Amino acid sequence: MGAIVGLGTLAMDVLVQVDRLPGPDGFAVVTGRTFLPGGSGTNVIAQAARLGSDCAFIGKVGDDELGSQIVASLRAEGVDTSGMPVLPGGTSLSTTVVVDSSGQRFILLDLGDAFASLTPGEVDTASIAAADVFYTDLLPRDAALAGIEAARAASVPIVFGLEVGVATMNGLGVSTEDIRSVAAAAQVFLPCREGLADLAGSDDLETGLDFLAGLCKGTAIVTLGGAGAVALSPDGSRLQVPGVPITAVDTTGAGDAFAGAFLAFRYVDRLEVADAIRLANTVAAASCTRLGARSGPDRAGLHAFQIEYTKE
Repeated sequence: MGAIVGLGTLAMDVLVQVDRLPGPDGFAVVTGRTFLPGGSGTNVIAQAARLGSDCAFIGKVGDDELGSQIVASLRAEGVDTSGMPVLPGGTSLSTTVVVDSSGQRFILLDLGDAFASLTPGEVDTASIAAADVFYTDLLPRDAALAGIEAARAASVPIVFGLEVGVATMNGLGVSTEDIRSVAAAAQVFLPCREGLADLAGSDDLETGLDFLAGLCKGTAIVTLGGAGAVALSPDGSRLQVPGVPITAVDTTGAGDAFAGAFLAFRYVDRLEVADAIRLANTVAAASCTRLGARSGPDRAGLHAFQIEYTKE
């Protein structure tokens, strides 16, 4: 398997272009349809692989066409998918994004029956125990907790990315206590701003950082969009990384690009945390200059971006 092993969300995004968004009982003409691999967990691991890391992913798909496309998209990035069981007759997780010519949209989530059916017994715990780092977004819950236990038993660092709000996690079977417990024990906790606000009870950044200081035994990192990122060390010190001045084209997946790059630079390249965060922030900025959720650069693209935008 891989130096970086991930277990988490996966999806195929189906972008449906229409002439207009219909109202109730309305009608629209489909003008285009595009299939784009997505899912925060797979996006993170795909980015780490794009930067040259040896990566593997654990997750379950159906034997439908979307499932085949999800697996194929990971293999195309060089990710080991041998730990991805397939549910016979199953429906893979997908999102349908319906968008009109002005950019107005609505999103339909089809959870299917394959993704959440991954059981602890189907988790390749041996590959996790042999990894340099284990990444999870805690979905699906029982399988993710089995992976976390395998990592702990083998003293493998755990990086936990909270990619959605707490209410959404609760709706998917993950309790608030599950989130707090894993965040407290992880070597690195990467909460999204919505998730952090939910946990801290406030969308004020300082309040959130104070909350993280009292919760996390490891490093907590919060990305701030164009303002960069801020990290809290176990000793309570802070690192503020400024943003890279760019004209953003599409910010979709920037947080995933950051997380995947951090995994690669910290646990494969073995850079110090501060250096890994700075480079991960640059990768995230680069991803915003292109369309799509998996638009982060490879090593050559990162170097070219640094020359053009950061003058490093």
